[in-house]
Amino acid sequence: MEDKSSKSCHYPGSKYRIAIVTSIHRDFDSRIWKYANSLVKMGHEVTLICPWEIPDGEVLDKILFRTFTRASARSERWKLPTRLLGRLIPVLTENDIVHFHDLDILPWMTFLALFKPVVYDIHENYPLEILERQWIHPILRRPLSFGVRWAQLACAQLIRNLVLVAESQERDLFGPRLRKHYVMNYASTELRKHVKDDYGSRLPSVIFTGSQLPNNGCFLYLKIASIVHKRRNDVVFYATDRFDRGDATRIRLDQEIHSLGLRESYKLLPHVSPQSIMDNLNLATIAISPNLRVAQQINGVHTKLFEYMAAGLPIVASDLPHQLKVVGVNNAGLLARPEEPESFAEAILTLLDDRELARSMGANGVRAFLDQYSWESQESSISDYYESILGQPGRNK
Repeated sequence: MEDKSSKSCHYPGSKYRIAIVTSIHRDFDSRIWKYANSLVKMGHEVTLICPWEIPDGEVLDKILFRTFTRASARSERWKLPTRLLGRLIPVLTENDIVHFHDLDILPWMTFLALFKPVVYDIHENYPLEILERQWIHPILRRPLSFGVRWAQLACAQLIRNLVLVAESQERDLFGPRLRKHYVMNYASTELRKHVKDDYGSRLPSVIFTGSQLPNNGCFLYLKIASIVHKRRNDVVFYATDRFDRGDATRIRLDQEIHSLGLRESYKLLPHVSPQSIMDNLNLATIAISPNLRVAQQINGVHTKLFEYMAAGLPIVASDLPHQLKVVGVNNAGLLARPEEPESFAEAILTLLDDRELARSMGANGVRAFLDQYSWESQESSISDYYESILGQPGRNK
């Protein structure tokens, strides 16, 4: 394949030239890929610098890929900045702005911000995330969280341009110099094209598509399944194969499934790309979001809720503030208390026994998704944000 590294890809009608950078995100990560495609649709030029399995120099959907080798383990991540910068530096003069996505490369991007406009896209509340990460020794979590909170704030003062995903991030990112903009992790309306029109004939089933982490409710989900199973042994419980590398959760989960007698009822589905999530959601009649009542989950915005709504599935969710706002206010499902697995089980049984109620709540979710929570509803503000940073379109051309 022709190496396009020496060529500038100028597409007709382009406004800005934007380099999107990620060091660790998976191939075709939902947020990054949706973002890149939205920019192209709006007429911008996009170079995507990433560790994805795409040939270096390939152009896909009008996006130029500059790829490097992914770290094979966390202990290898120290090698990533050199690999990444080896792809970024040669194209810096061809781009107006660098938009990066990972905490790992924050120091290098902060230095770059002294010479080039840079945007820091903060996917998560990292100080809170660190407190919950199982692979970090418990003794180290709190001081590391403290250090990340203040180091991130200091770097943000130099970068200035921040894209946030949740209001809870405001408390850690403050100051008059900052230009903050929200781009929420909503699902794309494209998902609606892949919803199967067979809801009425599906077997009774529940699905959980979140990562298999304790605070996401993966073990709570098993307790809920066990309670429901005792009253309705015809219900299938789906989950996705999303485990952190090296985490012992998989072993513990398997032991719990066996001890609760759910071997035949609990089905682990392959983890698919966000663009293919309907392949899994089309199997179910109810979706569940059993997040625990901990700071990380209370302050989070859960993408799976919007995917569930796009699928037209009624949702049973924890009564956390964000889920109350999305699910409860829109009557898109039922709320339950994460401290009481029985409250989830009762909500599931209510929806299983009343398919018309389930269908109507699913339809409410679709309406709310299309009206309020689609990715496309945010696109018009994205160009405005770049213009607030760079000025009039095409000023560097």
